[in-house]
Amino acid sequence: MALDPQGRGAGDRSSGPRAAFASREWTRRLPGLAAVAVVALLVAFFAVTLNNTMVTTAQMDAIRTGAYPVSVAAGRVETLLVQMRTLSNRVIYIRTDSAIDAVEKSYDEIDAELSRNITLLANSKDRSSVGGSDLEDDYQRLLDAQAQLLNLCRDPAVSDADVEEFVSQTVEPIVSQLLHINAIILDDSTNAVEQLYAEGSARGSQTIVWTIVLMVAVLLSLALYLYLFNRRWVLQQQLQRNVEDALALAQSASEAKSQFLSNMSHDIRTPMNAIVGLTTIAGSHVDDPERVRECLNRISTSSKHLLCLINDVLDMSKIESGKIILNEERFSFPDMVSELVTIVQPQAKAKDQQLEIAIGNVDQETVIGDSMRLNQALLNILGNAVKYTPEGGKIRFIISEDAGVGDGTRIYRFTVADNGIGMSPDFVRRMFDPFEREDTGAVKATEGTGLGMAITKNVVEMMGGTIEVESAPGVGTTFRVAVPLRPAPDIEEDLDLSELADMRVLVVDDDPDVLSGAVEILVAEGLRGEAAPNGYQAVSMVVNAHIEDDGYRAIVVDWVMAGMDGVETVRQIRRKVGDAVPIILLSAYDWSEVEDEARAAGVTAFLSKPLFRSQLCRTLKYYCGCEQQQEKKTAENEHRQLRGRVLLVEDNELNSDIASELIRQTGAEVETAMNGAEAVEKVMRAQDGYYDLVFMDMRMPVMDGLEATQTICELSRREDRVRPPIVAMTANAFSSDRAQALAAGMDGFMAKPIDVRELERTLNRYL
Repeated sequence: MALDPQGRGAGDRSSGPRAAFASREWTRRLPGLAAVAVVALLVAFFAVTLNNTMVTTAQMDAIRTGAYPVSVAAGRVETLLVQMRTLSNRVIYIRTDSAIDAVEKSYDEIDAELSRNITLLANSKDRSSVGGSDLEDDYQRLLDAQAQLLNLCRDPAVSDADVEEFVSQTVEPIVSQLLHINAIILDDSTNAVEQLYAEGSARGSQTIVWTIVLMVAVLLSLALYLYLFNRRWVLQQQLQRNVEDALALAQSASEAKSQFLSNMSHDIRTPMNAIVGLTTIAGSHVDDPERVRECLNRISTSSKHLLCLINDVLDMSKIESGKIILNEERFSFPDMVSELVTIVQPQAKAKDQQLEIAIGNVDQETVIGDSMRLNQALLNILGNAVKYTPEGGKIRFIISEDAGVGDGTRIYRFTVADNGIGMSPDFVRRMFDPFEREDTGAVKATEGTGLGMAITKNVVEMMGGTIEVESAPGVGTTFRVAVPLRPAPDIEEDLDLSELADMRVLVVDDDPDVLSGAVEILVAEGLRGEAAPNGYQAVSMVVNAHIEDDGYRAIVVDWVMAGMDGVETVRQIRRKVGDAVPIILLSAYDWSEVEDEARAAGVTAFLSKPLFRSQLCRTLKYYCGCEQQQEKKTAENEHRQLRGRVLLVEDNELNSDIASELIRQTGAEVETAMNGAEAVEKVMRAQDGYYDLVFMDMRMPVMDGLEATQTICELSRREDRVRPPIVAMTANAFSSDRAQALAAGMDGFMAKPIDVRELERTLNRYL
C-alpha cells in the first residue's frame, strides 16, 4: 500500500472523516436518545407506579374491609370471653344478691359488645373469618349457660359446690371452645393482614427502586440534593418531636410530683403534728411521769401511722397494681382500735365534732391478721368522715363481732356513719377507682390523693372482707366494713372476775349502745351490771342503793353527757355517799384536759372508749380488791432481767448506740460489729455458745448482712460448729426483704424503726 508524505496509508483518507462524522452524529443523537430514554423511563415509571398504587390501594381496601376488622373483632372477642370467664368464676365465691346482680349487669354490658363482634365475624366475607358461624352458634350456648348459672346462684337450695361444678363442667368448656375457634380466626386474619402488608411493602420497595433509577437517569445531582435535603428535614422533624416529647414528659413529671406532694402533705402532716405537739406537751410536764408516759405512748402510735404512710409511698407501685402482701401476725384488737382512735380523736376535736364510739359483743380480742393494713383501711374511712363532715358535726364509730362461716374465723364489723356533705349516687359507683374525687367545691377545697378509698377497698378484699357505702348529698355517709380474722390464744394476764361474783356495778352513759354493751360484759362475767341513761338517774340509783345497804362496788361514768356531765355526776355521788366506791370516768376524748377537775371531783381512774372487755375487767380487778397482787406482779415483771450475750451488727453508729441501749435495758450483754465481714470474724473466732443471738443489718459496707449470714451458715456446717440464731434488724422492711433474709439462713426478721415490744419478744425467745 502506497504511503502519503506523512506516512499514512492511502486507504485511511476516507476512514478519518467517516469516524468524525459518526462521532458528531452520535453527539447530535445523544440528547434525543437521552430524551427518549428519559421519556421511556418516565412512561415505565408511570406504569409501574400506577400499577403498584392500584394494587396497594386494593390491598389496603382489603385490609380495611376484610382482614383488619376481622382481626380487631377477634381480638376483642377474646378479651370479652376472658372477662365472662372471670365473672363466671366470681359468683362461685360471692353469692350475695348484690354480687349476682352486679355479675348479671356485667354480663349484659359485655354481651352488647361481644354479640356485635361475633355477628361481624359471622357475616364477614373475608376468607380469614371462616368459622364465624360456629362461633355464633356456640356463643348462644354460652348465653344460655350463663342465664342458667345466675339462676343457680340465686337459688339458696343450690350449694356452692354445685355452682362450681356447673361452671367447670358447663360454662368453662363452652368458653374454651369459643376461645379455640376465635383463636383460629384471629390467627388466620393476622396472617392475612401480614401477607397483605408484606405484598404492599414489596410493591412500595419496587416503586422506590424505579423512582431512584429515574432520578439518577434524569439528574443525579438533583436527586442527591433532594435526598440529602429530605433526609435533613426528616431528622430535624424527628429531633423537634423528641424535644417536644421530652419537654412534655418533664412537665408532666413535674406536675405529677407537685400534685403528689400536695396530696400527701395533709396525710403526712397529721401524725407529724401529733408528734410535735405531744413532744411539746411532754416537755412541759417533765415532773409528771404519768403524763410523759401517756405522751410517749401517743407519739409511738403517731410514729407508727407515719411509718405506714412512708411505706405506702415507697410501695406505691405495688399499691396501684394491687400487689400488696398481707402479713399474718398476732395482735391485740383493742390495742389496734385504741391506736386508731388516738389518731382520729384529735382531728375530730379540732373541728369540734362529736365522735361517738360504741362496741358490741367483741369476745375474741387477740387475733391473727395484718393490723397495720386494717388500721390503714379504717383510718382512711374515719379520716374521710372527719375531713368531709363540717365543724360541729357528728361521727359514729360502731364495732362488733359475729361468728364466721365455720372455718374458725370471726367476722369483725366496723360501721362509720357521719352527717357530713355526703356523695352523689354517680360518684358512689366510682368512688373506689384510683384518683377519683367528686367534682364539688367542698371536695376541691379539701386535700386528698384520691387513692385512699381505692387502697381501702383493695386491702379489705385481700383480707377476704367486704365494704359497702350508703350516701346522699347533704345527708351524710355510712361505711360498713366486715373483715374475717382468726382468733389467737390469749396470753394476757388472767382476767377472771370470779372472785368479784355478784358485785354490783353501775354504768352511766347516754349512748344506749355503749350502755347495753358494757352491761352485757358485766353480766357475762358474773357481775350485777346495771344501767343509767343520764347523770340525774345515776345519782338517784346510787343514793337508793346506799340507803338499802346494797351499794354499788364500782361505778363507770361517761364524761360527755347531755344535761349533767360525767364530772358533775361524780361530784354529786361523792357528796351524797362518800369516797368509798371506785368511780371510773369513761371517754372517747383526751381526758388530760379534765383530769385535774375530775380528780378533784373524786374520779378514781380513767378508761378510753371503745370499752373492751379486757379493759373493763382489768380495771375492776385492780380497783376492787386485787391491787396488791397486781402491783406485785407488775413489780416482778419490771425487775425481771434477761441473761445472755448479743452480737449487734450495724454500720450506723447512732443506730448501733440506740439498739445497744435498748438491749442492755433488758439485762443482756451487747457486743457490736460495724459490717458483715467483722461479724463473720467474731462469730467464727468465738467458742460455741458464746453468742446467744446475732442481730444482723442487711445493707452494710464491705460485706452485707445476707452474704455474712450465708458465710456464717456455710462455715458452721463445714467446721461442724453450732451457729448462734441470726435475726435481721433492718430498714429493708418489705415482704420481699423478709423472704430474702429467711432464704439466706436467718432465723427471724425485725424491721426498723425498732418496736420495743417486738425486740423484747425476740430477746425472750432466744436468751
